[in-house]
Amino acid sequence: MKMLLIGLAAASLVGCATHPSGGAATERRINYTCEGGPDLTVVYGENVARVVQDDGSMLDLPEHETGSGVSYGTATHSIRGKGSELTYTVGRMVPRQCREK
Repeated sequence: MKMLLIGLAAASLVGCATHPSGGAATERRINYTCEGGPDLTVVYGENVARVVQDDGSMLDLPEHETGSGVSYGTATHSIRGKGSELTYTVGRMVPRQCREK
């Protein structure tokens, strides 16, 4: 039974990160719950955050330097956050406050 639980736990982690042959994670997928709006999924890669759109397509946001936390964005979309908190802004819409699930 213990081995079954360990196997299930390992299987649940598959897809969370991709690993090149060196073993270091190159992508990290995080799901967020957002206030007043649909949930958000972001795939973090090297120097880019990919926001998964409702239709399954990905919107690439390049990384911006910041003193602390994370900052990614284009002229119309941005992600800024620290720890498990995230603010997602689209154009002139009210920013959505999100928290990691």
